[in-house]
Amino acid sequence: MFFGQSRENPYFGQNEVGAREVAESYGWDVSYVEASTQEEQDSAIQQMLAQGAKPVGVVLNPISGEAAVASEQAIKAAGIPLVILNQVPTEEQDSLFDAYAGVNDYGSGRTAAQLLIAGAQKAGVPLGDGLIVNTVAGHTAAQQRVAGFTDELKQSSPSSAVLSDVTSGGFLEAEGYSIGSQVIPANKGKFTWVYGVNDALALGAIRAAKENGILPGKDALFVGGTCMNANTNAAVINGELVGSAIQSPLVEGQSAIYALAAYLNNGSVLDGDADLSADAPPSIDTPPHKRNFMPNTKLDGTAASFDSTTIWGRPASELCNYS
Repeated sequence: MFFGQSRENPYFGQNEVGAREVAESYGWDVSYVEASTQEEQDSAIQQMLAQGAKPVGVVLNPISGEAAVASEQAIKAAGIPLVILNQVPTEEQDSLFDAYAGVNDYGSGRTAAQLLIAGAQKAGVPLGDGLIVNTVAGHTAAQQRVAGFTDELKQSSPSSAVLSDVTSGGFLEAEGYSIGSQVIPANKGKFTWVYGVNDALALGAIRAAKENGILPGKDALFVGGTCMNANTNAAVINGELVGSAIQSPLVEGQSAIYALAAYLNNGSVLDGDADLSADAPPSIDTPPHKRNFMPNTKLDGTAASFDSTTIWGRPASELCNYS
């Protein structure tokens, strides 16, 4: 059973595609149950348990990492192996799940800050203060990205400050444009960079900036750090976004099933974290680690890099095109 978020967001649709692809190679069927609120997801999980269902395992992408605790406890109490993806649980939640497999959002945020700093150096401009275009309130993954971004900024560009961190209410370009149309004119002349916590939000902010006479790459630098689709990729290649990295939802879905299979195959997990190699998928012959972070490979911004940079044999041109 895969309890995920709404597939209206193409990222989560690709989570299912990746999970199903690997699961079918093991002869497993995947039932994907989507939800838009934590209450809706909790209800679906309670219904599964009340019916006495005993899947080989559950993959859970919680709507809210903090609010999903009760459902995680119930799944574990039923003796069903549980793998979390997309939102890294805190150490205090370790007893609630068997393994995490997916993105390292804190690391993704640090990568975005590194791309931004490198972009400023390449442009020969000082990195001043800036804005953050966030997702939805309480979204653990976004909070971890912002924490990684600001920590890297404090370390590598301590004179830079965040003027405003605003929630957009979503994950896509339209939401980035909507909130950008408010926060960008309100801070015009005060900021030199914008961090959208994914490339789509950053691209929406770019649209808003252009409408307010701000040229991306000249008047202000923009970064997201998680590739997404043909439009965001074009913005990276033409320099409107200072760079990106491969955060593939397909690979994330695959990672979760590999972790589940490795746990079932070995009956245990290894303490600590593991950074999965971009060269080949993880083996299921050894136990998974408690937290298994999928590759988050940087792209240098050239068109060629989208063809030459691969994860598990698939090029960025494929992995970064899922809208």
